[in-house]
Amino acid sequence: MRKSSSKRRAETNHRSDFPPVFVRGELAAPFSGNPRKDSHGRRRFDIALNGQGAEMRLPSIPRITIGWRFLSAFLVGALGFLIYLFWTAPIFNVDSIQVKGISRLSNEELNAVADVIGKSIIFVDPEKVEQDLNAAFPELENISVETEVPNKVLVSLVERKPVLVWQQDGQTFWIDQDGMAYLPHGDAAPSIKVQGSALIITSAIGSEDLVDGESQDQKIPVELVDAILALSQVLPENSPLTYDELHGLGWFDPRGWQVYFGKDGQDMELKWKVYWKTFKRLKNAGIIPAVISVEHLHAPYYRLEQ
Repeated sequence: MRKSSSKRRAETNHRSDFPPVFVRGELAAPFSGNPRKDSHGRRRFDIALNGQGAEMRLPSIPRITIGWRFLSAFLVGALGFLIYLFWTAPIFNVDSIQVKGISRLSNEELNAVADVIGKSIIFVDPEKVEQDLNAAFPELENISVETEVPNKVLVSLVERKPVLVWQQDGQTFWIDQDGMAYLPHGDAAPSIKVQGSALIITSAIGSEDLVDGESQDQKIPVELVDAILALSQVLPENSPLTYDELHGLGWFDPRGWQVYFGKDGQDMELKWKVYWKTFKRLKNAGIIPAVISVEHLHAPYYRLEQ
């Protein structure tokens, strides 16, 4: 006699409700009625006791697995917390910049231009600070800016050394060996002074009224700097010089006439000797000149009028 469908389903459900069966023996292994459920459910531990076939079952513990999504969320949260900490914690705010290599400029002047005081260290852009310092201080070169956590801004630079003073259009500039012109800083001014004209665009030095594309870097020719330094070696000490676009370097002799030496720094000592011999001849002849020129070494001349 065949069993009905409802009875077979009831027997099947009844068998599935039985707990897993353990078989003891050398050729047998634990059998679980539902291995898939065991692999992802709880961990269970059974401890064999001294009696044969007797065992004790411990309470099961849940399996804990850490997926990549949980790890990613943790890393994002940690990074966000660090950014917030850098942004708000006072310990990361810059309170000053440490400068190496200055003698005439002060830290306060550099701080005002760098504009990093009070900012979080993560918002300090070293490249922008370098550009700002270069634009504001032509007398600085080889500027290097670095940042260190928690709040250090380190600036290393070289300060140009002025060799002469150039005065033009009512303004005074210091000139270094390379001809770079910049506004004076400090009290240790060079002793060599030149009253010049037309070589420096005065509005571009320390001025905000710059024409588009115009550079703040102002220079005079290096050859002219060399000529000034060479001439200062043969003139009386602290003698003021002049610069004329047509005749070049000049000097007003205290005895009452103008002397021109040209723009070429070569043979300046020889030009001085030629001038001195020309002056002697004129003095012996009773001639008082207005101008003596030794611009061209082999063709000196004098004028009785300016």
